[in-house]
Amino acid sequence: MSDAFVSAFDLVDDPSGSKAKAVGEELLTMDMSVKRAMDAGMTPDEMKVAQAARAAVQAAQRVVEALSRTAG
Repeated sequence: MSDAFVSAFDLVDDPSGSKAKAVGEELLTMDMSVKRAMDAGMTPDEMKVAQAARAAVQAAQRVVEALSRTAG
């Protein structure tokens, strides 16, 4: 999914939910990747950036979940 741009309108106009599922999986992969890096150890400045990145990914996950519930 990372090779194609998917807008919020695409997710709402996707009755099968396949686009939302693909985006959700990609976001989960991103979240896990950032978490692994955080667990491996970082400087305090790097940790602040990683925490902000992870919070952004998790917010995006919530948006995708909300949009997928309104699809159809």
